[in-house]
Amino acid sequence: MNSGISSLPSSKTLRPAFVGGVIVVIVLLILGGAFVQIGPGQRGVLMTFGAVHDGVLDPGLHFKLPFVQSVARMDVQVQNSQAAETSASLDLQNVSTTVATNWHILPADAEWVYQHIGNESDLVDKIIRPAISNSVKAITAHYNAEDLIVHRDAVRSQIQTQITSELQPYRVVVDSVNITDFHFSDEFAQAIERKQVAQQRALQAQYELDQAKVVAQQRIVEAQAQSQAQKLLQQTLTPELIQQQAIVKWDGHLPTVVGDKGVLPMIGNVDAGTPAR
Repeated sequence: MNSGISSLPSSKTLRPAFVGGVIVVIVLLILGGAFVQIGPGQRGVLMTFGAVHDGVLDPGLHFKLPFVQSVARMDVQVQNSQAAETSASLDLQNVSTTVATNWHILPADAEWVYQHIGNESDLVDKIIRPAISNSVKAITAHYNAEDLIVHRDAVRSQIQTQITSELQPYRVVVDSVNITDFHFSDEFAQAIERKQVAQQRALQAQYELDQAKVVAQQRIVEAQAQSQAQKLLQQTLTPELIQQQAIVKWDGHLPTVVGDKGVLPMIGNVDAGTPAR
């Protein structure tokens, strides 16, 4: 009896074995990828033997079955896709339009995107770039090349609306679209430059003509005023007023020579041969 009982392992012997077994299990779980960390701005897509589960894993630490389940991380932050698209304008000019598009995946639909399209690279190659290209070509075809520059903001807005419409079924939100550049052929660019120079010269000529008209009008007004003043002066100028003005201006000295009729300025008719009394 005593010998049999003593042959059983004691609790002191079992405890280290149990602890060791737990450690081994934990190590195996870690090595087997039982835990997955989803970072900020990400969503996790859980798969069992490749089959996608409904729903997404939010940021944080999650458990999965080692060797059975896997997790694909999807970036749901705003991303940028930039592309230069060459298309024909309404007046058949080749225009290269560089467009920068900011977009992001709807977080709740990350698993749908992964299941139907793939990861972010697949999404860009299969969906986003073709949508941008098609939208740019469709909108620029409604404008003459020169009008694309004049109505740049309207063109940008219409391109954004078109891209948004095309990406909406794929759970992608368009945050903003910016046109960073319009590039035309050298011949067309030179033609635009010549037209602008001609317009500037025409504006300068019009300005000079307007100035000449203003100056001429001023001279007409001045001449009319002067003419009216002379007429008024003629109407008010009487012999008595002339005599009065002459007397005012006379310095008091009589001239030594008088006319043959004896007319003395500022005094009137006197007899030159009659001595003064």
